[in-house]
Amino acid sequence: MALTFLGSELNPLSRRNAAAANIIIWCTGVWLFSTLLSLIAGTSAWLDYFKFTPEWSRLLWQPWSIFTYSFLHADFLHLLVNMIWLYFIGAILESMTGKVHVWKLFIGGAIAGAILYLIFWQLFLNDYAAGVHSYAFMVGASGGVTAVIVGTATMFPRYTVMLFGIVPVELMWIAVFRVILDLLGASGPVNTGGYICHLGGAFFGLIYMLHIRGIVNIPLVDRLAELAGRLKNRKSSKPNRNIKVEINRTRSAAPAAKKTNQDEIDRILDKINQGGYDSLTKAEKETLFRAGE
Repeated sequence: MALTFLGSELNPLSRRNAAAANIIIWCTGVWLFSTLLSLIAGTSAWLDYFKFTPEWSRLLWQPWSIFTYSFLHADFLHLLVNMIWLYFIGAILESMTGKVHVWKLFIGGAIAGAILYLIFWQLFLNDYAAGVHSYAFMVGASGGVTAVIVGTATMFPRYTVMLFGIVPVELMWIAVFRVILDLLGASGPVNTGGYICHLGGAFFGLIYMLHIRGIVNIPLVDRLAELAGRLKNRKSSKPNRNIKVEINRTRSAAPAAKKTNQDEIDRILDKINQGGYDSLTKAEKETLFRAGE
């Protein structure tokens, strides 16, 4: 019998899990491991190789940190806040479009946040941070989580959630409030780099969803997704066999995998904005879900 967490298996690679649940399991597992590791004298320094730093002299030796930092957190409260945001907002996006967009937003938002932090640190924050510590490390899933929040609000701006179970609020206002807080934080003296990272994630979430809607074009997103798909298919491909067995069966007139028409997707999204997700028919919900696979 498999152990479960938030209704999902504790296996972070399980396909049966929701994308948001798998990300939460990864982040929680890494936090538990890093916490235990920090109790052993002389070992916590190893974690620095997975934290993001805008210092070129160190970043060039650990380029993977531009992504791995997003699974590390400073403390339990830092982890908890990020995972709560991801769990509730990510579930909304995933229920409508499938798993793929949640993962792309999280990964892309984390990378975009790190890049924006790198640029701002080199241009404006270098002298300020140099007096505090030799390397300005950054950890946390906030960049990726912010991308999920803004991306979901961009796709379904009029979707209404019950804040604290009492106040109805549309997603677009939640995203606007989040961005305003990050703008104010970025102009302050505390955790400036962290708030800048959030803004980088927010920008990616907006641009990515405009790309999905066909309003803007980001070729790199499609190319990376295509490359990942090829690698996945190559690993799962079965060896060729010399003997072929044919079974007579009636073939369906329609192809098994039918490419979803973008105009149909746009029509369904407009219908959600006007009447909410519940106004969709079963066929429309299935069409929207297939578009996200």
